[in-house]
Amino acid sequence: MKTIAYIKGQWEWIASQAGIIILVNLILLTSTPLAKTLGEIFYLDLLMIFVAAAGYIFHYRRLNKAYTKIRQTMAGGLDIDWLFRGPSASAGKSVTGISLMKELLEYKNDGFSRKENDYRQRMNDLKDYLTQTVHDLKVNLSVSEMVVNRLENETDIANKLLFQIEQMKFRINQALSITRANHYSEDIISENVDLEQVVKEAIGDNAEFFIAKSINIQSNIRPYHFISDKKWIHYIVSQILNNSTKYTEKNGEMTISGQEDEWGYHLLLKDNGIGIPKEELDRVFDKGFTGSNGRNSTKSTGMGMYYAKKMADTLGISLKVQSEQGIYTEFVLSFYKLSDYMQRQRL
Repeated sequence: MKTIAYIKGQWEWIASQAGIIILVNLILLTSTPLAKTLGEIFYLDLLMIFVAAAGYIFHYRRLNKAYTKIRQTMAGGLDIDWLFRGPSASAGKSVTGISLMKELLEYKNDGFSRKENDYRQRMNDLKDYLTQTVHDLKVNLSVSEMVVNRLENETDIANKLLFQIEQMKFRINQALSITRANHYSEDIISENVDLEQVVKEAIGDNAEFFIAKSINIQSNIRPYHFISDKKWIHYIVSQILNNSTKYTEKNGEMTISGQEDEWGYHLLLKDNGIGIPKEELDRVFDKGFTGSNGRNSTKSTGMGMYYAKKMADTLGISLKVQSEQGIYTEFVLSFYKLSDYMQRQRL
């Protein structure tokens, strides 16, 4: 509780105390010779001011203690009925002043407003993503329909149909993951994660896309275990690999490697695709950002990498990108050791 707010709330009592001091001074000054009592009156004034100040300080500290406890209770999402039951009833009654209760209600309303804004943002993110995903699925279905109409035991056309189906499966799975991402606090599970196995599974999920473009994959990572949420690590790696297939030309190459240092383990996923313009690197993880590559060479929602970064931050994983246009793009996932991660969080 702020001191100024307390003083404003107690101005009537302060004024009455000042009035009493003035009244006592007037009585003394008018009833005895001034020369003989001026020192005694000044001493009496100081004594009354000291007693009044001590009373206000005691009252303020008692009130502030109750106020702090109320704020902590409200911040924890609990009710404050304990103030008005049993031994705490008198404490509750002592803090029911208009100014105090107004401030507490404003604090609680601010908390509701923050939760509401966060909820609205999550729902808007989900709405934007699902809208774009449904549109892309319709495009995939339309292409599949056209291919089926021309299918006459032709292997090439059958492969194209299979590719479109895989695209739909990937987008549907991605949409389901994003739905969970908006309630990640309820969906995260701490478990032992084998990074090598997760990478293999993510490659398998994107196999058709690599095969369709004859992209060669070089992987030399070794087993590395850590505690995190396997499905979200899988989602992040799979999203990066899928992103790579979009912007790597036919007969391209994808290199997956790992490096361990004193901080932790770093997973490097590098392709020799079209790269990212230097001026767009800082915006790769922005919501809805497709960049010039997404607009010119492929269909892109700009949401996949946004959610990959969002979930990496939630899990305490570093996700960074570096690129040189026309040469390569490299994503780096850093899984910090527990002690070093806690140290970095404190910095």
